[in-house]
Order: sequence, then structure tokens, then C-alpha cells
Amino acid sequence: MVLNRRRTDAPPPVPEQQHPDPEPTPQPTHISERRKVKREIRERRHNLDRDPRVTGKRRFTFVYHINLVVHLGALLFSHLIRGTWTWVYMLFRLFMFVVFLLPGFLVMGTYYIRGPIHNVNYFIPGITLGKQSSRHLLDIYLPTNKDGSKSGDAGDDDEELKSKAPVLVFLTGGAWIIGYKMWGALLSRALCPHGVLVVIPDYRNFPQTGVEGMMGDLDMAVEWVKLHIEEYGGDPSNVVLVGQSAGAHLGSMLLLTKAAATARADALNTVNNFSFENLIDKGEDFDLAIERNVSEESLAGMTGTTQESTNSLDNLGSPDSPTNAKQTGSTWKPVYLRGWIPISGPYDLVGLSDHFQSRGLDKRIIDWIFDSNLSKYSPTHLARNLSDSSVNLANYFPPVCLIHGSNDVSAPCSGGVEFGDALRDLNIACETVVYDNMTHTDPILEKPFAGDQQLHRDIYERVRSWCEEGQERLAEFDDTMPMCVRVAPQFCIDVARACNPF
Repeated sequence: MVLNRRRTDAPPPVPEQQHPDPEPTPQPTHISERRKVKREIRERRHNLDRDPRVTGKRRFTFVYHINLVVHLGALLFSHLIRGTWTWVYMLFRLFMFVVFLLPGFLVMGTYYIRGPIHNVNYFIPGITLGKQSSRHLLDIYLPTNKDGSKSGDAGDDDEELKSKAPVLVFLTGGAWIIGYKMWGALLSRALCPHGVLVVIPDYRNFPQTGVEGMMGDLDMAVEWVKLHIEEYGGDPSNVVLVGQSAGAHLGSMLLLTKAAATARADALNTVNNFSFENLIDKGEDFDLAIERNVSEESLAGMTGTTQESTNSLDNLGSPDSPTNAKQTGSTWKPVYLRGWIPISGPYDLVGLSDHFQSRGLDKRIIDWIFDSNLSKYSPTHLARNLSDSSVNLANYFPPVCLIHGSNDVSAPCSGGVEFGDALRDLNIACETVVYDNMTHTDPILEKPFAGDQQLHRDIYERVRSWCEEGQERLAEFDDTMPMCVRVAPQFCIDVARACNPF
């Protein structure tokens, strides 16, 4: 009798595949394995999104940003419900404001979608702390023909458009929460037909990061412009920086920090001794050290590093993350810029704290954004502290044209005037321009929608006067160009102004 026996010899080996997939996807056989495969696929997609070699267009996906908005929106809402509910009323007013200005916003959106724009990833490892984000993109608006068409599309052989154009970098506002690079499309629409190349960087907002991360992102964006804008027809030696609202605040903080660090380092004939925090808190110590000729070794003990002084950023990521491993800092200095134009900025956060609360911006959110240290991140306070320490920034800061509306209720005009005075106390060339009867958003939205280009004209004239050969290369501002005419009915604008939460 023959017994059935279980076969114990191994099955024949499977012939090796001739052209294996470099990243084969395993075939799941159990539920746990299926989950593992899904996790691996998600990680691959996440790594692709973070890959700096992938272009901005590839990384800017609709599904990704819907998920991002939902996630961050839920996080923001969790902060809002714990504070004042005034924001609900302000949100309703914002909705009505957009509805009545919809004709103008449609024109603005159409230009943003169809305009001569390059969308570029500006992330540079070693400058900002934290991980690379989809917010690290910037829009480059190329100079156009007078009708807004791309250079060459309408048979325009103007050689001016083919040479290096002066560059304007615009830092958008949004109360450090709702900022987005599209908000500067109207500015680009008015200036590009006049021969100016406009760069508008996006940057992380709350709750993605705090003020340090925002400043670091903008620092990195200007560094990118310095290194790469020539590839797009811009002149890296003729760059003007403009900021509105929160962008005016962040830009002022960034420039003051970098200028003060450079001035102190030059005074001590060293390049590696100053931190942002000590520039504010230990100004008297530095003055005494200079007078007493304290050695560099002794000064190093009470100061930080060059990276700290130029970036002044907190470590937003893990200590071993790729972006935190080697921090080299940016190389540009404020004098690299031809000029700085802050518009409607909140420069004294200490004095505005209660005012923000009354308008729906809760103190808890403000404390989170500014690390519960409003004085440290107030440009007016920083300028006054530097002035008390006898710091002279005349040779370390670009000329300034500070613009503010007299009827601004979000960031009162008096704060802008005080900040201008504080800059002049530092021997900085600062011009203060007050627009009569204009609100916080009138210069950038309502007035341009009505065909009143006063802000854009003033910015353009500063670009002409500050940039090398600007008067010869750029003609006078022309309000009659197709891109500068009215795009919304006056009735809609008047009703929108009454609903404006800003």
C-alpha cells in the first residue's frame, strides 16, 4: 500500500524579471499588507510634492489644495471659536464686499489666469526653517504690450520690452491669515504694460507658521529674485520692494533686522556676531562693547550667529529635518534694494492689540502668530530701540516711501506716521504720503476698480526715480491704457465700501 505524502521539496525558482520596475508596487495579500502598500504610495506622492526639482505647476494640484484648505480651515476655526465671535460678523461683511465687487474681481481673476505669468518654486534650502510647502511659489508677471497682451503677440517690436526690466517685488497682505499671491494681480495689471516686471511671492500664513516663518519665506523669496530673476528678463540690480498691510509689516521687520545686523557687524569689523533678539534686548551692551573695545571672543558670548541675525527664525521643524540640517542664511542686504514702499501697514502691534480684538482678530491668535511678544515684532518698537542704541542705518537701508490712507480703520494712519518718524530718527531717507479719505483697501482695490490708479502711479514713479536709468527707460504713467480703465460700476464700489470689513 502506498501512502499519500505531502510534498516537501521546494517549488522551482521563478525566473528573474529581465527589466524590473525601479520602484515595484508590492501585491497585497492581506488587509495589513494592503494598508502598508497604501501608506507607501502616499509617502511617494508626499516626497514628490516636496521634491524641489518638480516645477511649481506640477506641485500646484487642485485636490492637494482643497485638502490643505479644509485641514487648515478646520485648524483655524478651532482657534476662532475659543475667542471673540466678532469674526463671524466681519466674515459676513467680507462676503458681501466680494459680492458687490464681483465684476472687478472677475476681470482680476481672468487676468490672473490668462496673463503672462510664470509660476515658480522659490524654495532654497538653508534660509527658512521648516519644511518646504506648496506656499513656496511665486508669480512672475512679465512686461506686456500696452493692451496687456504678451510681448510679441501684437507685433510690438519695442526693444524696451526685450531688455532687462526693472523688478518690483510685492508682498501681499491678509492679516497674516488670508494672504495669497493673487491679491497683487491688479498691481501687476497696471504696471506690466508700462515695462515693469512684477514678482509676487506666496508665503505661509497662520496656522501653517508664525511670524518667524513668514519673515523667513519672504527673505528666501528676495534671495531667489536676486539669484534668478535675470533668467526671466529682470534686472537684479534694479529691484524695488513693496508691501501692503501684513506684507508691509513683515517687510519692515525683515529690512530693519537685516540692516541693523549689518550695521552692527560693520561697526565691530566682524561678520558673525549678531542675533536678532540681542539687537533689541542688548543694544546698550553692544554700545558699551564698542566703546571699550571688547574682544570678538567676549562679544560672541552675548550674541548669536549670522544666520540668526539675517533670518531671525525659530526652528519650525525637527532638529534632523533636511531643511534644518545646514542653515546658511540669505546673502542679500537691504541696500541691494532700490527702495522700499510699505502701504497701510500695522507697525505698532502693542498699541493695536485691543484694536485688533475689537475687529475680530482674537488676542489668542495674535499671541500665537507673534509668540506672545508683540513688542519684539513691532517695527516701530524695533526702530525706536535701535535709535536709543545710537544705531545709524543711513548707509544700510534703501530709501522709503511710506503710504497710508487717512480713513484706515484696520491699521490707523497715525501708526504709519509714527513709524515714518522712527525711521527718520535712524537717518533713513523716508517720505510719508497720506491719501486723504482712503480706507485700508481703497488704494489697492476700490480705487483701481474705478479707474483711479493713484497708488500704482505713485509706485511706478518711485520705480522710475530710484532705478538706474529709470527716467530714460520708462515713460510716464498712462492712465488711459486699457489695463488701467474702470472695470466695475461706481454703484457696486460704493456699496462694497460700506460693507468693507477692513
